[in-house]
Amino acid sequence: MTDARHGWRKNAKDTTVVALGEKTHKVMDCEHITKSQDKVAQRHERLGTQIIYENLENKNVSIKVHAHDRNLAVNKFVRDTQFTVNQNDLWHAVKAVKKAVTKISKGTKRSEGISWSVQLGDKVEPIATHINWAVRNCEQNSLKLKESLDNIVNHYCDNHENCHHSSRCRFDSNYEPSRTVLTNLKARKMLEIAIKSSTIYKYPQDYILAKDTFYVESFNNVVNIFQDKRICFGDDQYKLRSNLAVCHWNENVDRGFTSVWKSINPNAIATHKDKHLEPLPFKFLLKTE
Repeated sequence: MTDARHGWRKNAKDTTVVALGEKTHKVMDCEHITKSQDKVAQRHERLGTQIIYENLENKNVSIKVHAHDRNLAVNKFVRDTQFTVNQNDLWHAVKAVKKAVTKISKGTKRSEGISWSVQLGDKVEPIATHINWAVRNCEQNSLKLKESLDNIVNHYCDNHENCHHSSRCRFDSNYEPSRTVLTNLKARKMLEIAIKSSTIYKYPQDYILAKDTFYVESFNNVVNIFQDKRICFGDDQYKLRSNLAVCHWNENVDRGFTSVWKSINPNAIATHKDKHLEPLPFKFLLKTE
């Protein structure tokens, strides 16, 4: 998985492009791209990705699946690369759908029934859950994923003919919808347009493996400790701080924990857990002396 982090917030001089292994979550390569290589900061991620591919190829490391945050230039580069499957981050795709559905689920009183509908107000999170479930149960079939997304509107219209056979709405004769049933044709049309306009619906083949870039986003947060975006660093200082971030990350990612805290509150989210991690060892600092 790869991602780019710009050194500044706008028109950055420096960009860090990093590649992490899917299983180890450790940094495999980290490239520093500057405006001396390409004057356009928006093209830095594509250039850095190309250099990473060349470096890994020189080390005889093959890339089977490449996940990233849907940079279109990187998409094209990966698709043109033989034997590598291109995948985009699912979380960002679902977030975009939630934003689109939220926009049509609330608004001013005068625009009700025109640009939004009250019947869609309770469906933002359930639709996000449905999309996540659909991607993970599509059996890596883009057509099956698209059919499942098409069925979202039918499900909320209380039409369960095409719902999954394991769903309660299919086998429970006493099933009653927990959400407001869509009876307004305008609301149904708005929801249908929001879903069919989404990236995951238009390009389902880029999401069928349900990949995410959570770890590489976390790495970027670690880099913020060493590189403040409010400060302009020289090239040498920028590289030094990037290397320190890589050493810190590789030493501590997925480190052990001493205990796990679980809430006994019956109303708490069932999956909520809090791990008490082991202290940071900072062994890499001893090697730099």
